[in-house]
Amino acid sequence: MDGVQISLGSFLDYVRSTPRGCAGIVRDQREIYLDETSMAWAFYGPFRLALRRAVTSPDALEIIAAAVRQARPVQQQHFRELQVGFQRWWQRARVTGVPMTSGCWRSGDLAITVSERSSLALRHPDGRLEVVLPYLKEPQLEADSANLALRVLEQAMPGLLPGATPMVLDVRRGRPFRLRRNANRAELDALLAAETAKYLTHWSAVA
Repeated sequence: MDGVQISLGSFLDYVRSTPRGCAGIVRDQREIYLDETSMAWAFYGPFRLALRRAVTSPDALEIIAAAVRQARPVQQQHFRELQVGFQRWWQRARVTGVPMTSGCWRSGDLAITVSERSSLALRHPDGRLEVVLPYLKEPQLEADSANLALRVLEQAMPGLLPGATPMVLDVRRGRPFRLRRNANRAELDALLAAETAKYLTHWSAVA
C-alpha cells in the first residue's frame, strides 16, 4: 500500500469516534481524499475562512457574524452555534493572529497534515505563540481525543511555527484544550502509534 495522507482534523474525527463508527469514517474519508470532485470540504469552509480572517481583524465578531448571515440554510444552525462559542472564547482570549506555515507529522505509512488554511496561529499579549486546530463538528470534544491531536501538533511544531505551543479549540463550546506540563508523552506516543496503525488497517480493509 502506498502512503496515506490525511488532515489532522480528519484524524481527530477518527480517534474521537466509537469503535463501530471508525470503519465508516475511514470509508467516507477515503472517498473524499480519492475523489477530486468531492465537495465534502465545502460545508465548514466558509467558517474556517472567517476564523482565519477574524483573528487578524480589529472587528473579529463582525467577520464571524457575516459568515453566519451568508451561510446556506443547511449551514445556518451549525454556523450560529459556532458563532456563539467563538464569541465566548474570543472575548477572553486577547490574542492576535500571526502567520504560520503548513506542516506534516508521520507515523509509518500515515502522514497527518496541518494546513495553514485550516489552523490558526496566535500571539498572546505576553508574546507566547500558539498554533490552534479549530474543532467545528457537533459532537462534544473530549480531552482524551484532543490530547492525541495536541501531541501531533506538538511534534509537528518546528515546521509550523517554531517556539509555539499547541491548542485545540472546540469552537461550538468555546473550550480550549492544551497539554498539561506533566502529560505523559510516552503514553500519548504509544496511543498515537496504535491509532495510526488501526487507521491504516481500516483504510486497507475498505479499499
